[in-house]
Amino acid sequence: MALNKTPVNINFSQGIETKSDPFQVPIGKFQTLKNSVFNKGGLLQKRNGYGSLPSVGTDSSSFLATFNGNLTAIGSSFSAYSASSQTWVDKGVFHPVSLDVLPLIRSNTNQSQADSAVSSTGLVCTVFTDNESNGVSTTPVYKYAIADSLTGQNIKAPTEITAPTGTIEGSPRVFILRDKFIILITNNIAGSYHLKYLAIPVLTPTITPTAVDITGAYTPASTLAFDGVISNNRLYIAWNGNDGGGAIRMTSLSFTLAQSNTVTFPGYAATHMSVTSDETTPTPTIYATFYDSATNDGYTLAVSSSLLTVLAPTQWTSVTVLTNVTSTATNGSVRILSEVDNDYTYDPTIPTHYINVVNVTQAGSVGSTTVYARSVGLASKAFLLNDFAYVMVAYFSDFQPTNFLLDESGDVVAKLAYANAGPYLTTGLPNVSLTDNIAQIPYLIKDLVQATNKAQNASSTEPVYSQTGINLVSFNIGESKKVTAEIGSDLHLTGGFLWMYDGYSPVEHGFHLWPDSVDVTTATGSGNITAQQYYYQATYEWSDNQGNIFRSAPSLPVAITTTTANSTNTINVPTLRLTYKTANPVKIVLYRWSTAQQTYYQVTSIQIPIMNDTTVDYVTITDTSADSAILGNNIIYTTGGVLENISPSGIETMALWQSRLVYLNSEDRNLLGISKQVIQATPVETSDLLTLYVAPTIGSQGSTGPIKTLAALDEKLIVFKENAIYYFNGQGPDNTGANSQIGDPVFVTATVGCSNQASIVFMPSGLMFQSDKGIWLLGRDLSTNYIGSPVEAYTQNATVLSAVSIPGTNQVRFTMDSGITLMYDYFYNQWGTFVNVPAQSSTLYESLHTYLNSSGEVFQETVNQYKDGSNPVVMSFTTGWINPMGLQGFQRAYEMYLLGTYISPHKLEIQIAYDYNGSPSQSTVITPDNFTPAYGGEQLWGSSGPWGGPGNLEQWRIFFQRQKCESFQITINEIYDPSYGQTAGAGLTLSGMNLTVGVKDGKPRLRASRQSG
Repeated sequence: MALNKTPVNINFSQGIETKSDPFQVPIGKFQTLKNSVFNKGGLLQKRNGYGSLPSVGTDSSSFLATFNGNLTAIGSSFSAYSASSQTWVDKGVFHPVSLDVLPLIRSNTNQSQADSAVSSTGLVCTVFTDNESNGVSTTPVYKYAIADSLTGQNIKAPTEITAPTGTIEGSPRVFILRDKFIILITNNIAGSYHLKYLAIPVLTPTITPTAVDITGAYTPASTLAFDGVISNNRLYIAWNGNDGGGAIRMTSLSFTLAQSNTVTFPGYAATHMSVTSDETTPTPTIYATFYDSATNDGYTLAVSSSLLTVLAPTQWTSVTVLTNVTSTATNGSVRILSEVDNDYTYDPTIPTHYINVVNVTQAGSVGSTTVYARSVGLASKAFLLNDFAYVMVAYFSDFQPTNFLLDESGDVVAKLAYANAGPYLTTGLPNVSLTDNIAQIPYLIKDLVQATNKAQNASSTEPVYSQTGINLVSFNIGESKKVTAEIGSDLHLTGGFLWMYDGYSPVEHGFHLWPDSVDVTTATGSGNITAQQYYYQATYEWSDNQGNIFRSAPSLPVAITTTTANSTNTINVPTLRLTYKTANPVKIVLYRWSTAQQTYYQVTSIQIPIMNDTTVDYVTITDTSADSAILGNNIIYTTGGVLENISPSGIETMALWQSRLVYLNSEDRNLLGISKQVIQATPVETSDLLTLYVAPTIGSQGSTGPIKTLAALDEKLIVFKENAIYYFNGQGPDNTGANSQIGDPVFVTATVGCSNQASIVFMPSGLMFQSDKGIWLLGRDLSTNYIGSPVEAYTQNATVLSAVSIPGTNQVRFTMDSGITLMYDYFYNQWGTFVNVPAQSSTLYESLHTYLNSSGEVFQETVNQYKDGSNPVVMSFTTGWINPMGLQGFQRAYEMYLLGTYISPHKLEIQIAYDYNGSPSQSTVITPDNFTPAYGGEQLWGSSGPWGGPGNLEQWRIFFQRQKCESFQITINEIYDPSYGQTAGAGLTLSGMNLTVGVKDGKPRLRASRQSG
């Protein structure tokens, strides 16, 4: 019986479809579509290739950006591309790091010491000193608590540490020994001091532990005279012993809690103790570094993992008064950091510390002692990560106590708890828990600040009471959110603090600190200052490469009253010691107000400025000028109520909105900072008073969690949470912080959200972004549309690494961590994929898509070139299953016609699979004859189409080898044959296919084993 032959026309106008059942993909859509673009409707043509630029070097944290149109690579260093010399130029160090903060302990009491350990299961055990009052006196109480370090969920409520007899005295410490938290405590039993431990299994953290004796020969100190370290599945402990006239003693606990022998080093005493391990030696070497405040001597010793002496006690310091010590060890050497009390000589009541560093080898060689960091004290034990040493430090003052993470060079890596950090630590340094590249450290945080009435609080001389709680900070070192924003003629970058790059070098945005301990005295007889009252304020000021002037917050006004007509005032101003601004140094600028001239005018010279010096603690400025001599000088920028400039700490992400920089605070993921408005010839200026708050719980939606990402859409600031979207609108405040028209956040939807800043890209219809449900579109009307459903198979288990809208095209390209690049054409609403473009980051450089791979190689799209580096670009596609008679209908497939345009030599591989079996059973390789041979190479002139060859029409007829079928699927792969030449060409374009099928009645026959009933 003859069948009616039915044509099935397929044009190439619908792109990929992976959301549908693979058996039911509509005819005309593709299951795969590689290396094609849609520059004309219904036509597939090859994408451009990517040519090589010079490699920037291997750095897994690197990403690309542009500044002033110049290509920049940012990783552990900052590099700028010189197109003229085709080289990368090193512009300075950059520290990619992100941080997160978890509140651990909050109560009605004040915590004065903390330590913590984090298990591999994510539990964190915190031990701390609680200062409780019975109304008559305050008694320290020592407690521990256990929580989930990811969610903050309480597992074991704060519980007092007790022993069967005696009292607990001195700060406890905690370690994680395999599957147990080990808490070390001091137990005073009738005047005899014991060092004991409590073991808490990670799997049963709510049990009540029992104190077990380590030694009864312990001599405590007001600081902390014991320490420990985990190495080789053992806890090594060193302490100050009281036997034999004094000794340093060491022992260890196995993970089964078996205690080893104790070794003794007689003749030494310790008031500060630090224990660390060198894991790079064939077997671990344990170092005990200690300091005796009675003799002002510091020593270090080393033992093997079996407690055999490797290095006898070796002196590394004497005579220096130290307040803390910590150490790291690697490659047979211990690196010792010691904290020195160094009050300002002009006012000894103002505390300021600095940290020294010295190296001691196993052979006993002691290096020279140098200053590691000025103006800070130790706030954690030092630690090693990827062979680099880090330590958290504390800057302490009455007004801006702040913690910093420093690297082994003393450079600032991160900043946190600005103006809310705790005091200098005197009773032991917190441990650091390391997991992969994440370092977790507990620290004291001011969680309650209240004014006090001195009449009611006679024992206090401070007008403000600051209660401290405990936070846990997690530093992800080597990883940042890789977000940049170019505004105010500078490139701004997220990280452990807000970075900026001015084309010269990367530095901190603004200033980490302002000059907060200014002092003034006066003398008579040699100056032109008349008798009246004066106030002084100082600022740090710095000009970037474009001439924009950055100013710190001014110091608090300090007063002096002169009594003669010829006085001289001497002002001491602390230097800025924590800064990257050394090649182009900071200026210290002084301003003066007087009773007769009640405006702060600049006193210091503009032509010969006072320059910052990071190697000293302060500079002394002599002021002899009469009021008339400074009239007309610069006035202090806060005149008129302008908000003082305070640079932010850790930045999670940021965006540009209304000529402002908006940024997300890493320490409070519900709080946005918003800069002052950026106008011509001004930099970005930020203040801690300019904020926008988005509550984690709003209205009937319940908790929507913290803010994740930001973007501007028309006049709106879009705020993305993981599964919700909000927006702000309205004009922002003026520079005094007043007249803001920004309203409360407006809820958009809880259908989707976005946690991936790198995935957000603007295109004509709105913002495209990756949610946990794929790629969505937030329209300009605030509607949400699952625009990425056709490529769901490519986004389900992959993360967008960069998203770029390509100028001169209708394309948006998303590079994925799977190595695939997704291409969306917003004119035709079609998706395709680019393969062999393994980008870990991409940007636009010279208006061309430019990407960086994990090997540090850089590639740029090259128009009308069809190689990715040395690899030819080839097109391919696979159709859906074609079944004109229905999902399980029966048909006879006769033939297919393929229509295209020949451009350059290529071959085509045609593969056909049948009956829903994805393995092709028919394969044919076609070699087009359009290639024009050399003149005279044909048999007869004019015997085949136009003279010289068949022209550029490419048309093929392919017969189906298996005609009876219920479905078939077609795959076409372009093949480039190197024999065609060294340069791969555009190959061909494809316009469509025409199929001829015959319809049959009934269903396909199935074998008996597939039939039932």
